[in-house]
Amino acid sequence: MNLMKAFYTSILILTAFSISAQDLKVTYIANEGVLLEGGGSKAIIDALFDDFYKDYLSPSEATVKQMMESSSPFDQVNLILTTHFHRDHFEANLTGNFLKNHRETRLLSSEQVKGELESKYVDYSQITSQIKAHKRGVQTLEDNINGLKVYSFFINHAGGERTAHIENMGFIIEISGKRVLHLGDADMNPERFKEVDLTKYNIDVALVPYWYMSSEEGMDIINNHIKAKHLIGIHYPKAPSASALEAIKENYPKATVFQKTLTEVQY
Repeated sequence: MNLMKAFYTSILILTAFSISAQDLKVTYIANEGVLLEGGGSKAIIDALFDDFYKDYLSPSEATVKQMMESSSPFDQVNLILTTHFHRDHFEANLTGNFLKNHRETRLLSSEQVKGELESKYVDYSQITSQIKAHKRGVQTLEDNINGLKVYSFFINHAGGERTAHIENMGFIIEISGKRVLHLGDADMNPERFKEVDLTKYNIDVALVPYWYMSSEEGMDIINNHIKAKHLIGIHYPKAPSASALEAIKENYPKATVFQKTLTEVQY
């Protein structure tokens, strides 16, 4: 009887460990920057930048130091994803130094981001093998990098003609058995979202600019073209917008809006 009890106890422990190992943790770094952890893998999206834009949160000096020195939780990062080259998402020297200090890490982004690194980072020749860049186009692309599958697509940056030159990318990353969408600063263009057809990916967590959740155009995209199980609002400004938060709470009461650095959510 004791042996049988021990056997079932072991099964329960192993089952609990298996479930825990499949948990996905999303840690907010700043603005649209996040760390994804789960299933023994880690990915950083849009988090290597400085305080160039004062209206939005930027990583603290302590967090940057942690990232550069591979202090937990920024050790053994498999992949960096960068949606576009704006300074509240990406800074060439920080990104270059991270890659130089983390030889295990790979970067996936656009040719435009790669060009920024090549022109601005003095040790670019030492990190070229760690970078994969895509040319702007209309097709959704698929990559397997350091054990992580990523679907990427180009979608215009918000701002119309004024920002048409910016190569903004969206990413769907598979991590810990889940699919996470990050849109960068994607324009709320339903026609482009129809072309990309995100619903077929069965997205578990969608990281979207917070204004998507408080505008008719954005809600149409969330409800009809993304259909994620969980929503996280990003790019929230330092100056609080009470009316936007109220609208989001009414429209998506279960959604999270990242407002404080190092906030964590788990799925």
